[in-house]
Amino acid sequence: MGAPTRPEERSSSRVGAPLQVRPRRTLSFRLMEPMEEVVYLDAVKLVAVDHPANEEVYPNEYFASTPPYPEFKVVTSSNATPPAGAWDDKGNNLLPDLLAHKYVGNFDLLPFKGFTKPHSLVLDLGEPYRGGPLRLLMHGEIEYFTATGMYAASQAGIEATAPFVEAEIARVGTGALTRPAERSSAAPSEWGRVTNDMGFPAGLPKTITADLSGKLPLGTTRIRITTNLQIYWDSILVDRSQQNRNYKINEIPLRKANLGFHGYPRQIEDLPPGNVKYVYEQVSRTGPYARQAGEYTRYGDVVPLLNSFDDKLAVFGSGEEVQLEFDPGKLPVLPKGWTRDYFFQANGYEKDMDFYAADGNTVEPLPFRNMGKYPYADRSFPADPEHLDYMLKYNTRFMSGNEPRGYTYHYGPGN
Repeated sequence: MGAPTRPEERSSSRVGAPLQVRPRRTLSFRLMEPMEEVVYLDAVKLVAVDHPANEEVYPNEYFASTPPYPEFKVVTSSNATPPAGAWDDKGNNLLPDLLAHKYVGNFDLLPFKGFTKPHSLVLDLGEPYRGGPLRLLMHGEIEYFTATGMYAASQAGIEATAPFVEAEIARVGTGALTRPAERSSAAPSEWGRVTNDMGFPAGLPKTITADLSGKLPLGTTRIRITTNLQIYWDSILVDRSQQNRNYKINEIPLRKANLGFHGYPRQIEDLPPGNVKYVYEQVSRTGPYARQAGEYTRYGDVVPLLNSFDDKLAVFGSGEEVQLEFDPGKLPVLPKGWTRDYFFQANGYEKDMDFYAADGNTVEPLPFRNMGKYPYADRSFPADPEHLDYMLKYNTRFMSGNEPRGYTYHYGPGN
């Protein structure tokens, strides 16, 4: 429990409708740590995805709890539509709220953060599955569980259940499939599991792609998604379009990466729980956060550390950020009828200071690609001359973990 997160995170510039970034001399990003965590950032990449304007593109994004983990690829969509129906396991009709992009999630919470009683979401796909492509494009967010919450839940005999998908395969006692609200005990559904881990949106709200192509029995019209995690959805689309390569990917060079202290942006706890927003421009230089003890990367230029996924980590902590600038100057002119989206990809890890997090109070041991599990016992961080030189040159900012800190925020006049 409490191991650094998986070393690859991707996001698109879109949330809902495409976000078009106007051409500039630089494309600037800020990757910061506003919480009580240490970040081990290994590589960053920005790619432009050019495609016909009548298609949508998504990164292959979801958090998988077990292998295989999602590989980087572009998911294209040209005919995604809302489901014909959506109900929770209490029989409530959720489709109006999903069509209005209102979060749904009427489940029973447990006293362990991020955990609920098992709950299900039933979707009517609109037409029978006849083979070929079928994926769900689901936008939502999660109230993240903590290491302490996971430990407490396990002591109560509860383990996290990743969202799994079942297909309705039969209706006993009737020839017609009925909606959940119309069910009777005389005509129960029969469900067969088609995938053990659909994935979920990790961190802040985002869209995940759940590929069910070839996994559903022919003729399936309804599926059921079940989990005991506190996940909320505000948009679900069913996509049956064939994947194509009618797009072009261009990597945008990283021109600048500067590590420094930013402070603590104003945090807004929105609804539902876990839907957190940050106001970057409203910042306090102090906050009630500690830092793990150990060697952090010195402030300044860290471009050499972020150009490749090579176990040379930019290590930074609470209130700190990396300012990134990418140079789009060599991007090609868009063909007529095409548009451009941007995918940002980061490889790295993070570790919080939860009481039950593994080695949560120290920066070390440093994670690395081939470590297997964390903490690792039978392996060691690369100690070849190249990595020793990296650590001696960059990781020179020692923090004892006992540095003075403010316990209040000061956002300044008018903030």
